[in-house]
Amino acid sequence: MDFGWSAEDQQRHDAARSLGRSLCDDVEARDRTATFSRAAWDAMAAGGLLGLPVASTHGGEGLSLVETVYAHEGFARGCEDAGLMLAAHAHLFGCLPILRGASPEQQAALIPELATGRRLFALAITEAGAGSDAFAMATTATRDGDDYVLTGEKVWVSNGPIADHLLVFARTGDGPKFASLSCFRIDRGTPGLTQHPNTPRLGLRTCAVGPLTLSEVRVPAHHRIGAEGAGAQLFLAAMEWERIGIMTAALGSMDRLLTRCLRHVRKPRGGRPALRTHQAVTHRLADLRAELERSRMVLYRAAWLVSEGKRAPGDAALSKLTASEAHVQAALTALRTFGAAGLVEGAGIERALRDATCGLVYSGTSDIQRNLIARMMGA
Repeated sequence: MDFGWSAEDQQRHDAARSLGRSLCDDVEARDRTATFSRAAWDAMAAGGLLGLPVASTHGGEGLSLVETVYAHEGFARGCEDAGLMLAAHAHLFGCLPILRGASPEQQAALIPELATGRRLFALAITEAGAGSDAFAMATTATRDGDDYVLTGEKVWVSNGPIADHLLVFARTGDGPKFASLSCFRIDRGTPGLTQHPNTPRLGLRTCAVGPLTLSEVRVPAHHRIGAEGAGAQLFLAAMEWERIGIMTAALGSMDRLLTRCLRHVRKPRGGRPALRTHQAVTHRLADLRAELERSRMVLYRAAWLVSEGKRAPGDAALSKLTASEAHVQAALTALRTFGAAGLVEGAGIERALRDATCGLVYSGTSDIQRNLIARMMGA
């Protein structure tokens, strides 16, 4: 691995960081009202960040995953809107099935909309009854002539309430779980599809997340993504990319938290020594820096493996586990460093902790990541 970034990579990273800084003015207010910013989304799209790994023939830049991750980390270092980043990553990395399994006609119709952000995409997998066992889903897709009829319920769909296009996974057979899932594109407004309102929750409130109801939704067979029964492979590939890419938000947040803490401990305190004179405080910040660098290297190694064309499910899980757990500890360190001031709404510290906590659950809980890592080791 060589992370000596090219001048072009560095310029893209720095431009993304500058763009991220420009989109943070109202994040505290939008967090309190759980409001997704379409203006911020459009600005992120205009900056090219939603199509970096997409081929130039479809409106993207054709970058590798490791180059994409570096640009997105730059954006995350500048942008405090973690919900916006969740929306972007669900849209881009979650829709890998289109890039991998869609027909040429589907790709020509959908990928330019994905890459430019003109339409919002969402990936619908999770079900209340299946929990972390995605392959145990109960949603069915029954063939009826030239259509499929889908029935079921999905929960925790990032972008679900506002998405223009949804990639919905459903069971198309009674055989083994792994071989009987298929992926379908369903468009907003399709009869029988209900996109429920945003679900109130602890953190990442500026991303619209909610359930879907599918009541005998009729979907043309040519809206199936990939072959019938190929959904599991498409899902696993999407999760590999998502678990790596989505953690750039954690790296950016940890970097910003460390910077804020360093500024805080250097400040004079009305005649008393600055907090930096207390070894207990500086050791906590040293640990934060160590965890940030460890998380960064684990994540970039996983991205590099994928960019080299190597399967890395265990490495993707390792990057998700490492960065998400470290992110929570970084937010707690910031809270301890700022003391009671960190509890105040609007200061940004308590919001960072709430957002970080969600990372222990989305895209597979920490225990699911540990299962995947154990399997990779043969344990």
